[in-house]
Amino acid sequence: MSDKKVLIFYGTRYGATEGVAGRMAEIIRENGNQAEVLNLKDLPEDKIPDFSGYDGIMIGSSIKIGQWTKDVKNFVENYADRLNAFKGKLGFYVCSGYAANPETYEKVKIEYTIDACEKLGIKKLDMYDAFGGLMDFTETSRMGWLEKRILKMAAQATTGQKAEDGTYTDLRDWDKIEKFTLEFNKKL
Repeated sequence: MSDKKVLIFYGTRYGATEGVAGRMAEIIRENGNQAEVLNLKDLPEDKIPDFSGYDGIMIGSSIKIGQWTKDVKNFVENYADRLNAFKGKLGFYVCSGYAANPETYEKVKIEYTIDACEKLGIKKLDMYDAFGGLMDFTETSRMGWLEKRILKMAAQATTGQKAEDGTYTDLRDWDKIEKFTLEFNKKL
């Protein structure tokens, strides 16, 4: 039986952050601990577990126009006191297309994780990082046409290449995500 328990909360728009949360849970389980994954979208307050039953909490959010999902923002804001009082390890990550660019990675990592958490009253984070997102221009994408258009312009500005309809580009660095998760798991 596993001896450490991790709670992973996330907010996603197009699936990148959800995918990272799922992979983190797999890595934690593969390394002998337990992981529970909860999507903060429409999660009723009575379904949020008591933090004292966990050794680690990881929170992830997608970034759109420099902002977390409203569900993650509201959760961190509403639970700041409980998160600050949490005795276990607290981690945070974001998924943003700009995190995949070496020139903007550090800025994204600091501004959208530790700085953003501090603004909402979080006094300590044991670990934080930023990972790339998804550029999904397929017909099954979770994005609407306007979002696709905006993301195409951002992609072209970031990469210098035109994003085409029907393409799917995963900008997440899975090796980096695995290393981050293993480090968090070790700290438990």
